Amino acid sequence: MYHNSLLEAQDYRFPKRPPVDIVFRDIRYNVKRFNISKAKFESKDILHGLNGSFKSGELTAIMGPSGAGKSTLLNIMAGYVSSGVSGMVQVNGKNRSHNSESFRKLSCYIQQHDALRPWLTVNEAMTCATHLKLGFGIPMAEKRKLIEKILFMLGLEQKGNTPTVGLSGGQKKRLAIALEMISNPPILFLDEPTTGLDSSSCTQCISLLKRLAEDGRTIVCTIHTPSALLFEMFDQLYTVVQGHCFYQGPTKEMLPFLGDLGYHCPSYHNPADFMMEIAVGEYGADVGKVIKAALKKYYEISSRCIKLDSAFDDNDTPSLQSYGIGAKAEEMCKLRKEAEATDTSSYEENSIFTKTKPASLVMQFLLLVYRNLLMTRRNYFLLFCRILAHATIATIFGYLYIGVGPNANQVLANYVYLYGSMLVMVYTGKMAVVLSFQIEMESLMREHFNRWYKLGPYFLSVLVLEIPVQIFCSLIYVVISYHLTGNYVNFERFCLFAMFCITGSICAQAWGFFVGATLSVKLAVFIGPIVAVLFSVFGFCTRYADITPLFKWMWHISYYRASFHGLLNSVYGMNREDLHCPEQQIYCHFKNPVLFQKDMDIEHVDMQSNFILIVLIIITMYISTILVLWYKLNKRSSQSVSTMAESESYELSCSSALIPENPTGEDQPPQEQQQQQQQTPSIGTTDSSSASRRPKLQPLHIPAEPAPESASWNAASGLATANANGGGSTASSLAAARLFKPVTVGFKNLSYSVRNGIFRKG
Repeated sequence: MYHNSLLEAQDYRFPKRPPVDIVFRDIRYNVKRFNISKAKFESKDILHGLNGSFKSGELTAIMGPSGAGKSTLLNIMAGYVSSGVSGMVQVNGKNRSHNSESFRKLSCYIQQHDALRPWLTVNEAMTCATHLKLGFGIPMAEKRKLIEKILFMLGLEQKGNTPTVGLSGGQKKRLAIALEMISNPPILFLDEPTTGLDSSSCTQCISLLKRLAEDGRTIVCTIHTPSALLFEMFDQLYTVVQGHCFYQGPTKEMLPFLGDLGYHCPSYHNPADFMMEIAVGEYGADVGKVIKAALKKYYEISSRCIKLDSAFDDNDTPSLQSYGIGAKAEEMCKLRKEAEATDTSSYEENSIFTKTKPASLVMQFLLLVYRNLLMTRRNYFLLFCRILAHATIATIFGYLYIGVGPNANQVLANYVYLYGSMLVMVYTGKMAVVLSFQIEMESLMREHFNRWYKLGPYFLSVLVLEIPVQIFCSLIYVVISYHLTGNYVNFERFCLFAMFCITGSICAQAWGFFVGATLSVKLAVFIGPIVAVLFSVFGFCTRYADITPLFKWMWHISYYRASFHGLLNSVYGMNREDLHCPEQQIYCHFKNPVLFQKDMDIEHVDMQSNFILIVLIIITMYISTILVLWYKLNKRSSQSVSTMAESESYELSCSSALIPENPTGEDQPPQEQQQQQQQTPSIGTTDSSSASRRPKLQPLHIPAEPAPESASWNAASGLATANANGGGSTASSLAAARLFKPVTVGFKNLSYSVRNGIFRKG
């Protein structure tokens, strides 16, 4: 039944989107780490000048050994990482700025870990995502039809009422794709979508991506060790080895490419595994030789592309005939002119996906509150435990200190009860939320990066749920323990007591949010209580006059001190009458509450100032938490990918979009040539554990290859440009590249072969 539904779903298609092609040049990624032993920052290059492109209508795989930089390249292309990145990224011929909103509207990024909300059903997750992405300008009936269609296409129509925590690994991966396909993006980036899946689920996942790519989308994913069947499904392959491009081109041309270099794949061997073995230096492979061959192949196809582009511009039929396409030259020229008239940078489309606007900030807030309520209702055990804990501790404290409130001879016992009450409020408020953001940080980063909602509505939705829960729990404790200890005198004092308990608890909760958002899980669990202890010291047994001047500032900013003094004054302040002294007691020193206030140095406490201090600390912690979350969500894209100067107009043609900076240094000043030679990248060595079967790789020095004759070096702009007839618009060039099936154009160092071949046996 399930298999049949998948087959039927293949007949359904998403509305096609205009083609979006991505071109990148000289992408470098550098990370800096502080070396404690050397007491200085050290930098390490992860990517070394990668060039290429991802074209619409193709499913591209980025492969490479572990730690080669494939996920880093994917993150950079998706805009998820830009700090420490240099190079240029262009979308349909236009430079992509850092944190580009227009690009993020066109793309989505699905990370390796699905990071789904476990307590939502599939239908609830899809409905919330639909409202957030498409807004409320669409009737609910149309949204339901869209959800049903997407779930049917992805084989999840029978899992609508299943909680996401109960889905299998393959179903979770397809649901993650379904959530992003609600907005029908033309670009999809996926980080290892088959990791952790069985062979059947892997095949279903890649088949789905293949169908989506056939509808004109640009789909790029990293993959580690695909089977031969999965490997055949990919249209293009981009292999990264220690930050260098090892191979780029059609997957079916990979084995012939390696075969030309003398590395023949055995007939029984998985082609993907064979390539990975060559990439790590097995079979005596010279990795530098392979990279050099890929670079040479790229220049050959670049030269051919320049000449073809020039021939199309001049309608030079004889030249086209020399390439074997003269018979259809007129038809292709006509199609090329039509492509030139098409504005590929315009993404307007008459469909449900582009006529709507995302939900407003207010609606985002309401939807997120509704979603949080759904998850809280399903995961009610935590809420139940919080309520039960407050009621239990209140009962224990109440009977432990029963009746101490009105007695003058038990003032110190009541003082301990008040201190313990403040401790309960602080620790329950802080520790209940200290891991809230850490637990769902992956989900937050995925949804925020894919533009589901803004940070402000999300943070407010968390507060709207957590603050009432903490107020309710605090009231349970206050009502039970306050009356059992006999501290009730009048309703005014009870309200003040409850107010300072609640505000102190909310302030501790705000600190918990901040500590949890700032530190890792282990540090947050350790540092959270330490901070509470430090603040509690300045308010319990230490008077202000006895504090060392070095630490008096902590007394002034201690929310614990402000709350605790508020509790003391609500019980013993405000001109309270003399306390009851039992007849059998000879002397009650604290019969007059003023004496106790003087001994504790709290007779002049301003309760209004304390309340204002607590509120200010709460607001400060909320703002600090938002800033920390904003930094974490944007630190991966806090710095822009270096782009060409905006004043210089670079309209990519088939000749200019694929030519890298001149590696030979021709027509450059001698100093620039020398500097470039010094920056020649090198590949390191393999692991010593496999040295017996993997020969040690020597440092890679890629010899300079002569540039194509038809290309000239422009030292001023740093780009290789075509001769007089080599220009052309972006739209025409990309269209021309798609017309010539035998010529695969897109990546720098892209391999080319006239064989429409198959895997060649060794």
